[in-house]
Amino acid sequence: MKTAISFPNKTYTLDSGEHYLIRPIHSDDRDRIIELFNHLSPESRYLRFAHAISKLPDAFLDDILRLDYAKEMALVAVIRNKQGDEEIIGISRYVTPPNNNVCEFSLSVSDHYAAHGIGTHLMLDLIAYAKENQLQEMLGYVLSKNLKMLHLVSELGFEVTKLDDDPDFKTVSLLL
Repeated sequence: MKTAISFPNKTYTLDSGEHYLIRPIHSDDRDRIIELFNHLSPESRYLRFAHAISKLPDAFLDDILRLDYAKEMALVAVIRNKQGDEEIIGISRYVTPPNNNVCEFSLSVSDHYAAHGIGTHLMLDLIAYAKENQLQEMLGYVLSKNLKMLHLVSELGFEVTKLDDDPDFKTVSLLL
């Protein structure tokens, strides 16, 4: 398992003047990931997971917190709350099947911080990391009704195509 990662933490500024940091996920981020999920609306949870869920599965949390950096990456956007503690306000991730140069991404941003550029920065940083690791293509499967995500990936240069066998989803792909 590759554990060395060459990803510099990056700081960005919101319109409000608040700063947030994008960094690789840490093994001790479990509670912060759960808090992010708990602050997602039911609609946002559905759009992210493609079905209604009320709790993150333990297997999902274990997978996202124990990465093999040779084939996967997870970045989080964090902000300091009023108590001075880190709060995760967004997460992006990709996974790569064995013996493959194509990765599949996912993205979630807190409803409170949506439409402030956080998703764009998370995706741009994730794409840069995938390129650094010589991946050739990034894919995603997006619900057709997830217009915000479809707009975001279109702006980032992803090609959006319909799935012939499933009208509820679109495939989005970006050659790296």
